[in-house]
Amino acid sequence: MNEPTLVSLSILTLILASLILACTYLKIILNHEVKLPATSGTESRGPSFAVYYGSINSTIIQELNNFSWVIIDPTQINASQLEQIRAVKIAYLDMGELANMSLGNLTPPTNVAIGYDQQWGQYIVNVSSPAWERYVESQVATVMSMGFQGVMFDDVDVVEQYPFTANGVISIINWTRSHYPHALIGINRGFAVVGNVSGMISFVLFEDYGTQVASPGEIAFSNSTFVAEETQILKGYNLTVLALGYADNPGDIYWKTVKSLAASEGVPSFVSNWNLSVIWPQNLSDGQGSPQGGEGG
Repeated sequence: MNEPTLVSLSILTLILASLILACTYLKIILNHEVKLPATSGTESRGPSFAVYYGSINSTIIQELNNFSWVIIDPTQINASQLEQIRAVKIAYLDMGELANMSLGNLTPPTNVAIGYDQQWGQYIVNVSSPAWERYVESQVATVMSMGFQGVMFDDVDVVEQYPFTANGVISIINWTRSHYPHALIGINRGFAVVGNVSGMISFVLFEDYGTQVASPGEIAFSNSTFVAEETQILKGYNLTVLALGYADNPGDIYWKTVKSLAASEGVPSFVSNWNLSVIWPQNLSDGQGSPQGGEGG
């Protein structure tokens, strides 16, 4: 092989090597862009949602229908009203405390109280009690037969104060998932146990997202640094995070704090009054959608 031919082959080899390196570099860049975390920018990831525990009437139904998901108190609605709600309907159920809710065929079991919630005037229960587990499971069966498409378990944070109740929490959620494989299942906070149930639940309602109820009727700020850090942990489990905060009035400093924090973390948010008995217009400039009805303003 003569010298010009060798030179030509060397040049061709260099060109091919350069092309391979360029393609590899481009692939790395593209992969990096695809894997950008959900928190980049201010676009929220997740459904528009409302949390409402007040009484239901035709006006409230119209407002609820402006959201994708609605979490409501099943004792405040009848079958006819439930059918009129077009949104995905999720029933609020209290797992960790003895709330005043009459659902299902079972009456609340006795001798399950292990503490008392002074702020809300409710007994904290031993979630690991077999009688309590059966009671909550009966409530789940009742709301699902009513036409709800999912459940949201409240007061799961009982595990933080009483770690021995964790097995009961896990057991109830496992029972719910096995009996209703297509249901939306969520928990309110419950950070101490989320790692054990992440494969069985669909979402976490992150209450106190920037603001909290200090006492009935009194709003205060919560720890925003903790909120941001915990949001990233929850996203690591590939769970939908719904940010719930409180304010005295729509647009006040508390309201703006929740909206700003949720937008910065890329999660949908809902702000209401201290007892979740109103549906305020939600500011949609934080990426939650286009103005409409009860969500607009």
